[in-house]
Amino acid sequence: MSNIKDFADGLHQDVVSDIAESYFGARKNLEDMIKAYGQMVADFGFMVGKLTRAVAALHRLLLDEATAREFYAVLNVDPSRIPFPQDAEADKPVPVPFAFTLGKRYEKCVLRAYDRLRKVVDEYRNGRYFDDPDSPGRKRLTIHYLRLRALAGIINEEVHKVNDEISTTGILRYVKGMDPEQEEREQIMGGMSLTEGGDLDKDMFFASVDFEALNLPDVPELPALKDVEDVIRSFGRRVYAGNREAVVRVIEEMRSASAGKE
Repeated sequence: MSNIKDFADGLHQDVVSDIAESYFGARKNLEDMIKAYGQMVADFGFMVGKLTRAVAALHRLLLDEATAREFYAVLNVDPSRIPFPQDAEADKPVPVPFAFTLGKRYEKCVLRAYDRLRKVVDEYRNGRYFDDPDSPGRKRLTIHYLRLRALAGIINEEVHKVNDEISTTGILRYVKGMDPEQEEREQIMGGMSLTEGGDLDKDMFFASVDFEALNLPDVPELPALKDVEDVIRSFGRRVYAGNREAVVRVIEEMRSASAGKE
């Protein structure tokens, strides 16, 4: 009988150990995921700033918000999905491209600013490959919008699993049920409440990741320059024709800034 009891006790300890390892392992894994996600969100702030500056550079050339919204509309891009930051710092101006007329220089500036924004949007949404400094010959992908959104969904699935399927009270009830004598003694003496969803579970709950609360712009991919160059040139000619003085002013500001003048 002693051998059977020893075997049963050993089996009980092994099962409890496995349950504890699974329970705490799942929680530790989720904690690590949430921590890593938070760091990725913080690092992604650089990319948000890069996007904002590229948008501001193009919008400065387009003179005002109404014209900028019309610009996206003629490219079949939903203007409501483009950020319109107020008083945002634009990319550092580059030299104004050469052309025989001011109108043509303006067209080239708009084309260049648009293509810059298109490339930044692609990096923002889809990431950019770079050489892995820790593994020569391998490539890694930068943090990007679509990855962050997908990770938020994965984390929330794990949060649901840990909170609902591996609840603290559920684990404790299961373990207690393996020792009927101890369970009976606790019932007589009044043990802690193991009601599902009670205070104990609430104290141990993981909060879901609120991706929408980050307020990250869901910017759509922009058409390739070769596909919309003629449309942009035509739009630029129309803006120049109706706002020549304003275009002259913004081009001169760019020229002075790129030359390092105040």
